Amino acid sequence: MDKTTEKTKTGSETPSRRTRDALILLFTLFFPSILTWGYFVYGKGLDPAVSKYIFAVGKSIQFAFPVVIAAFVLKERWLVRKPNGRGLFVGGLFGLIVGLAIFTLGRYGLSSNDSLTPLFERLRGELLARLEPLGLANRAAFLVLFAFYSICHSGLEEYYWRWFAFNRVLAFRRISFIPAALVANGAFTLHHIILLGVYFGYDNWPTWFCSFGVFVGGLVWQTIYRRTGSVYGGWLSHGLIDAGIFAVGFLMIP
Repeated sequence: MDKTTEKTKTGSETPSRRTRDALILLFTLFFPSILTWGYFVYGKGLDPAVSKYIFAVGKSIQFAFPVVIAAFVLKERWLVRKPNGRGLFVGGLFGLIVGLAIFTLGRYGLSSNDSLTPLFERLRGELLARLEPLGLANRAAFLVLFAFYSICHSGLEEYYWRWFAFNRVLAFRRISFIPAALVANGAFTLHHIILLGVYFGYDNWPTWFCSFGVFVGGLVWQTIYRRTGSVYGGWLSHGLIDAGIFAVGFLMIP
């Protein structure tokens, strides 16, 4: 997915347009973190039905926002590009290696009796505590969740972050690739820090080690997008890594 560099209206940028673009950018970068905090932190004490509603509505807003804004506010032309073979190969290879590494480490952590044991026991307890009120603490239901995140949610995140958020940073500041990628993927990492902190604790090294991995992964996917003009390579890579993560979660389901 990509957008053309031409806008439907030309001319100098007005202060009102600058303010509009700033608000769009701020919402794009920080709404996912607010939503993650609302569901995983604030929503923890709420009724599961209410908490699930917050998550569903919030995710719908997040992923509808780029299409609505591009079409009706920015009035920018955009198109869906075909998959690129090189991007799929690089992304698939990266995703397969990282996904297998995550699964191997997770399986070891769940079966070992060393310093990782308390961390993985906390992870198991937190996961089951969140799944049980939603009726997802069984393997059949978890497989549906597994498939949704690995196939659908990974693609939606690539479209949101690698296409829309990155291009909004580029357009707002008119900066080069590296600074724009750092800003966009810094925001992408932020909501993962909140999520990882819930499961591992903010005072434990896996939260920050995994957050660094998320940041690096985002930069890899952003580079693939830049080189190919397509989100499909990042989508495949992202999906394989999510599959590795959810495979570890599957091992935790009784």
